[in-house]
Amino acid sequence: MKITNLQGLQNIGQAEQKRSKPLSGADFKDLLDAELLSGVSSAAAGSATQISSAGQVPIGLRIESLSVAETTINSLESFGSALNDLRLPAEDLEPLVEALEEEAGSILDLKEKLPAGDPLAKLLDRVATVSYVEAAKYRRGDYQ
Repeated sequence: MKITNLQGLQNIGQAEQKRSKPLSGADFKDLLDAELLSGVSSAAAGSATQISSAGQVPIGLRIESLSVAETTINSLESFGSALNDLRLPAEDLEPLVEALEEEAGSILDLKEKLPAGDPLAKLLDRVATVSYVEAAKYRRGDYQ
C-alpha cells in the first residue's frame, strides 16, 4: 500500500512559488556577512570583560575556571593512580593531597565570582567537592 501526502506536496509547491529568486551560495554569503557585521557592531558597543545583567561572565574568568578545573581533575587522576600503586608509601601521597586541597580552594574562589545558575559554577562545585572529599578521606586515614 502506497501512502501519498497530497497536502505536503501542495505546501512544497506553494513554497517554491513564493521564492522570488533561486537560492545560491551568494545569498547565504550575504546573510552570513550581514550577521557577522551585526555581531561585530554589537561587540564594539559593549565591553567583552564587562558582566551584564543577563549573567554573561568575562571570558578570562571562564578560561581560568576551566583551566583550574582541568588541573584539579588531572591531580585527581594522579592521586587515583598513586593509590593503585601499592608499593608507594602513604607519605608519598602527601604532596598530591596538598595539591588537591589548594586546587579545591582556588576552585571555590573562582566559583564565587560566577552567577549562581551558571553551568560552569555547577561544574566547579562538583570538582571542588570531589577534591575535598578525597583529601578528607586521606587525612582521616581511609587510604593508609
